[in-house]
Amino acid sequence: MKTFTAPPGRALPAGPNPGAGPGTNPGVDPGGANPGVDPGPLTPAAVHLEELGALIDDVTAIDKAMAVQAAARVVAIDAARVCSERELDGSAFSPALTRRSLVAELACALRIPESTALSLLESSRALVHDLPDTLAALAAGRIGYRQAITLVNETAGLPEAAARQLEQEALPSAGRLTASQFERKTRKLRERIHPESITARHVRSVADRAVRFDPARDGMGWLSAYLPASDALGIYGQVTDRAIALQGPDEPRTLTQLRADVFRDLLLQTGCAETGCTQAGCTQAGCTEAGGTEPGCTETAGTAGSLGGLRPNLIVTVPMLTLLGVTEEPGSLDGYGPIDPDTARALAAKCPSAVRILTHPETGAVLSVGRDRYTIPASLRTMLQVRDGTCRHPGCSRAASRSDIDHGLDWAFGGRTDHNNLAHLCPVSHALKHEAGWKVSQAKDGTGTLTWTTPTGHTYVTESETIIGTAISAELRQKATRTDEGSSEEQPS
Repeated sequence: MKTFTAPPGRALPAGPNPGAGPGTNPGVDPGGANPGVDPGPLTPAAVHLEELGALIDDVTAIDKAMAVQAAARVVAIDAARVCSERELDGSAFSPALTRRSLVAELACALRIPESTALSLLESSRALVHDLPDTLAALAAGRIGYRQAITLVNETAGLPEAAARQLEQEALPSAGRLTASQFERKTRKLRERIHPESITARHVRSVADRAVRFDPARDGMGWLSAYLPASDALGIYGQVTDRAIALQGPDEPRTLTQLRADVFRDLLLQTGCAETGCTQAGCTQAGCTEAGGTEPGCTETAGTAGSLGGLRPNLIVTVPMLTLLGVTEEPGSLDGYGPIDPDTARALAAKCPSAVRILTHPETGAVLSVGRDRYTIPASLRTMLQVRDGTCRHPGCSRAASRSDIDHGLDWAFGGRTDHNNLAHLCPVSHALKHEAGWKVSQAKDGTGTLTWTTPTGHTYVTESETIIGTAISAELRQKATRTDEGSSEEQPS
């Protein structure tokens, strides 16, 4: 019979030991908690806990190994940076362009966005050169990678002496606190240690205010704003107060849902959410206007009725059969992705600013102007924006609407103004292609697939976000043609 022994730092659960008995280390507790006491056979519950404890030990060991590997990756990434900069003497590229190329290749190799690769490069440099004790703790598995990155972030911008002091005071807590707990503690320490006043730092930070959109699943998305704390709390308080005012015995929505609806209505200007309001888009109980979401309303949140206040230019791709109501295949909203058929139909039909793409040939989009002219016609630009979605460099996620259209084979060398020779590239990626030795080729099958070759010889493939094809498959077109021919034959002459 197996005898259970406890690993270092963990005692066996209370209960008898199944391996103990006459002649089996009598009078000895394998856990060492009570020497001289024979616990006897373990109960089934104790055996179960012992097995579970052993698995937890395995998870802990794996987590420690991951920390060790994370430290090794940090060292390797910084070594790549040093190597890249060392080769500048014999390079025709500028330091800035060489760095861009390294960031881009790192993003390709790790399948991460370039912004993430840049952050990884900077944090690796900081850990190797500025925070050696933190890197040593990570390499020994005493802290996790997230705790190490917290120290990188919180020491950024500090003078060398202050950064060193913060590391020494915060690091002992990194191995016993969660990442969020450690971040809160380190942030407080930073405020005490920082030699510059928070007022001066706040003035600079206000310049970084921003709003971002992150797509989510099931036709949803996150909208977040980076604002001065007082403004952010003030906005949240206003939204909460208005949401609370809408609560009542006849209001089915939760406070969280009400906050979201008030926030949406205020920004989209679909109407106010105040008690007694009768404007379109109102969220009052008993409202009968388009956009209302309460009992008695004719529309529900997230459907066609809530689209009335949309003002931005939208591009929605809708399969023809979905538009006609024959199928329920999802549409696609440019800059987001798949949307439900009802929303796609509503956008295509009701939003005056929406550009409807039914996929060629129904759109009439010009797919090629050959060698007749360099300028890309508007219809082809729209088709390419829908097809690409983002900059087509691997690792870059900048929206196609904010990128340039590039000739894969330069116009000067015989490249055509053709959808098979055009793709969106942001300015940085465009510079890598023309100035840093990156090469790209596009498939000729109409899919828009690009193959990139880096200066080090690695290849990466990027695919179009949307394959622009005919709205009705060849098979369905053949069936439709046969049906039309049959109908014609049956008609009297």
